[in-house]
Amino acid sequence: MNRDELSLSINRWMKENGTEAIALASKLVQIESVNHPPTGHEAEYQRYFAEWMSAQNAEVDLYDLADVPGLREHTAYMNTRNYDNRPNVVGRFFGGGTGRSLMFSGHADTVYEGTETWTYPPFSGTVESGKLYGRGSYDMKGGMAAALMAVKCLQDLNIPIAGNVYVESVVDEEHGGANGTLAGRLRGPNPDMAIIPEPSNMRVYPAHLGGGIWKATFTGKSGIAFAGEELISALEATIEFANLLRAYNDYRKENLEVPSWWHDRKAEVTLLTIFSGDVTRELQEKLPETGELNFWIEGYPGMTGEGIIADLWAFYNSQLANYPLLQKCKPQIRPLIRYLSASEMKNDDNTARFLELTTNSGTKVLGRPPEPPTGSPFACDGFMFNLYSDTPALVLGPSGGNAHAADEFLDIASYEALIQWYAEIIIDWCGVLGNEEV
Repeated sequence: MNRDELSLSINRWMKENGTEAIALASKLVQIESVNHPPTGHEAEYQRYFAEWMSAQNAEVDLYDLADVPGLREHTAYMNTRNYDNRPNVVGRFFGGGTGRSLMFSGHADTVYEGTETWTYPPFSGTVESGKLYGRGSYDMKGGMAAALMAVKCLQDLNIPIAGNVYVESVVDEEHGGANGTLAGRLRGPNPDMAIIPEPSNMRVYPAHLGGGIWKATFTGKSGIAFAGEELISALEATIEFANLLRAYNDYRKENLEVPSWWHDRKAEVTLLTIFSGDVTRELQEKLPETGELNFWIEGYPGMTGEGIIADLWAFYNSQLANYPLLQKCKPQIRPLIRYLSASEMKNDDNTARFLELTTNSGTKVLGRPPEPPTGSPFACDGFMFNLYSDTPALVLGPSGGNAHAADEFLDIASYEALIQWYAEIIIDWCGVLGNEEV
């Protein structure tokens, strides 16, 4: 069977097995795997993932993070999480011993369902009008289901893939995690190339942003000025700092050098939450003594959390004359999560070959060239590959919407196209035994 015939077979298989593919993605969504730092509920999902791969004749490794030598001592380990009953799992498929190896690696955990109203229950996996709804459907169980179904497609078609193909599901990526991904790199395997099926909307991301969340706290002087004493509203100081952060966002956009992967995409500063005073009481009878503001700042490859905050403090001091309350009520700033480093794939011939191959295979499936490779507009755990292993990681995943929000959904058409795209990549990268035409 020549290469074009293989592509036709993959396309026919997808048309005949769409119902099964949708059922798998729906099932993964129905298994609640919410991350509640410092713990998480990934265990049932991970065991199902392992059982599914075992049923497909994979060599499966289901392991506890505590069993990974050197994990807690590693410089990239974040020592604020509990990993009891939160296993990682990886399966090995194919592997004739002569081809290049490839891994699909994604996270099992999701953010929680929130307090907003959902059209369909968040763990229902409901399919309606070309969309599959549910927490994690888009971020990122749809992408992981696509990796599993791509493997099954090639198995059903009896295509003897020459290289090893791994599918890895890790715990604790959300909320600044990535220890699960680090554990996978320390335990192995570390193949020739990796794909992270984060929801890229079918775009090819050889690089990803970084970022961190910090908390600024303010302590003012509370009360009512009956005797004319000077009071300091922590609420107003918090608001002033929010305005300073907005000014800092504008300043960075004017002054930061943007790496070539991002072209005109500027790293953002985002306000997340503000609290002040006694939030349990509807009526306040005095100026609030306390204020808190959580904020997110993005970074490019090579930037660190410490460097970003040092730059923020330099800007703060340069602008202090414009913020009189901040002169009296200076914030205390501390990180709420690890800084998620930005990273990019190695700039070498191997990466160039893989990106060309990915683009060509995407063109076959989509019927048009995919968008040119660019940097992602989000942070992820890809840095654990790119910075702490010899395996470069490409981000490529499905389309959808409402990530981390109510009515999160996976676009089913993109999901089915992604299954075919992954299958094509596996053939082209890992090779086929005994078929020189491929």
